[in-house]
Amino acid sequence: MKTFLLIFFLAPFLLFLSGCGKALYLSKLGWHQASLTFQSVPIQDVLEDGQVSADAKEKIRLVQEVKRYGEEKLGLKKTGSYSKYFEVKGPIVHVVTASEKDRLEPYCWAFPIVGKVTYKGFFTRADALEEKERLRERGYDTFVRRAGAYSTLGWLKDPILSSMLKWDEGALTNLILHEMAHGTVYFRKKTDLNEQMATFIGNQGAIGFLKERYGSGSKEMLQAVEAQEDDLLFSRWIDHACGRLSKFYAQPVSKDEIMKGREGIFLSLQEEFREMKSRFKTEMYQNFDQTPLNNAVLLAHRQYFHGFDTFERIHDYFQRDLSRVIALMKEIQASGEDPSVYLGQWMTEKGVIVSSSLQ
Repeated sequence: MKTFLLIFFLAPFLLFLSGCGKALYLSKLGWHQASLTFQSVPIQDVLEDGQVSADAKEKIRLVQEVKRYGEEKLGLKKTGSYSKYFEVKGPIVHVVTASEKDRLEPYCWAFPIVGKVTYKGFFTRADALEEKERLRERGYDTFVRRAGAYSTLGWLKDPILSSMLKWDEGALTNLILHEMAHGTVYFRKKTDLNEQMATFIGNQGAIGFLKERYGSGSKEMLQAVEAQEDDLLFSRWIDHACGRLSKFYAQPVSKDEIMKGREGIFLSLQEEFREMKSRFKTEMYQNFDQTPLNNAVLLAHRQYFHGFDTFERIHDYFQRDLSRVIALMKEIQASGEDPSVYLGQWMTEKGVIVSSSLQ
C-alpha cells in the first residue's frame, strides 16, 4: 500500500547516504522486512497443514483467485506476490502523517531515491508514537493510523498476512486489488494520486470480481457496490471539509485568530458528518465522527478519497470497463509527463467533465 516500503529493498545502500537518525529508521525497516520475507512460508504448506482452519484456507484460495482476476481481466501486473504466508499478531504497519496547523499543507519526509513522501511508516506502534510526539512538539497536527497491508511495488514478493484472512470476502478482494494497483502503476512524488487511483481500482475491481463469482445482484456484489457508494459519499464530504478550511485559512487574520477559529469549524464539520451518517449504507464510517479532527486527520483521509468523481466519470467514459481505466493510467505513466496535466488534457479532449479534479 505504501510507497515508503521501496526503501526496504534499498536500505543497505541508503544507509551510506543518510544522517544518523534516517539511517536508524531505514535499518529498522530493513530488519523488519527481512524478517517478514525470510519467515514467510509457501501457501501450499499452509493449505496442507491440518492445524489451519478451513475458513483460512478458503480465504487463501480466494486471494489466488482475485490475483488471477486482476492479472487476466484487469491487466494488473503479474508478480510473485501472495505465493507465501506470514503470521502476524497485530497491525503490520503504523502510518504517521502530519500537517501545518494554520493551513492544509502536509508535512513531507525526504528519502534518497524515492524523494518526498507525505507519510512515514513503522512496523511498531511505539516507533510511530515516538515520531508523532516529535512532530507534535515541533508544532504540527499529527495523526497515526493502522494499515492492514502494504505493497513493495513489485520489488519484493509480498506475502499474504494472517491478519488479511480476518476480513470478509469483499474487503479482502478490495485490499488485494488495491495493492496490485500500486504494483502496476506508480507516479513518483504523487502520493495522493497513487492512493486515490488504487482505492478506486480496489473498489470497482471488487464489484466486478464478486459479480463474476457470485452473479449480478448477489449479496456479495451488492455489498461491494454499497462500499463504493459510501466511499464516494465520504469523498464528497472530505472535499467539502477541506474546501471550507482552506477558505478559512486564506483569510488575512493572525495565526492566533486562525487557531481559535478553526476549532469551531472542526466541531461544525463533525456535526455535519453526524447529520449525514444515516446516508451511509455500510459500517465503514459509523465511528468516524468520534475521531478528533485536525488538519492531519483530514488530509490523511483526503489522500485516499479526493477526486472520486473524476475516476467515476473516466470509468463512465470507458463504459464501465475498469481494464481501460487501468490501461489509461499505464499510458500516463509511460509518457513520463506530469500525470495531473496529462489527465487534465485527456479529459478536455474527450469531453469528460467533473466537478472536482485530481491533485
